[in-house]
Amino acid sequence: MSTMRLLEQLQIHPIWPAYVVDDGDDDTVATGDYVSLKDYESVVVLIAFGDGSATTGDITAEVYQATDTANSLSDAKALNVLETGRIWRKYHASDLSAVGAWTQITQATADEVYDADDSGEGLGLIALEIHASDLDVDGGFTAIRVDLDTISSAKLVCGLYILGNPKLSAAPALMPSAL
Repeated sequence: MSTMRLLEQLQIHPIWPAYVVDDGDDDTVATGDYVSLKDYESVVVLIAFGDGSATTGDITAEVYQATDTANSLSDAKALNVLETGRIWRKYHASDLSAVGAWTQITQATADEVYDADDSGEGLGLIALEIHASDLDVDGGFTAIRVDLDTISSAKLVCGLYILGNPKLSAAPALMPSAL
């Protein structure tokens, strides 16, 4: 019996070029890299964040779609998919190992923005679920990017695109790139 390896079903890429964002000093938006969903049916945007120093350290993520991974920022448009059932988190004031289950976040109206307005004082994980079928494929949109809004207090943030349900699974070294 052959066992399917997890990396034969997933492709993982960092969201922000620097891998870890410490946005407390520069007060700028962290613009994400684009990833293509041409060869994948879904992506989980996983954002991990460390303890912040104040309520000004809240995480706000914005999702955009583009026609390809080389698209300029001026060609991107909002992807309004973040709503209840697509947003999950694990959050704790000081010890994330105390949190076993994911909590579903209620956001009744689909939007491109998720504002974790109480994340500044703690640490945690945020997972945003997006499907290739959510994109404006009739308009030629095949890629997404996720930006991190300005954080005005010191906070370490790391983000990953975890692309799943490949159209063709393969050995990890042969999986199609999403870049």
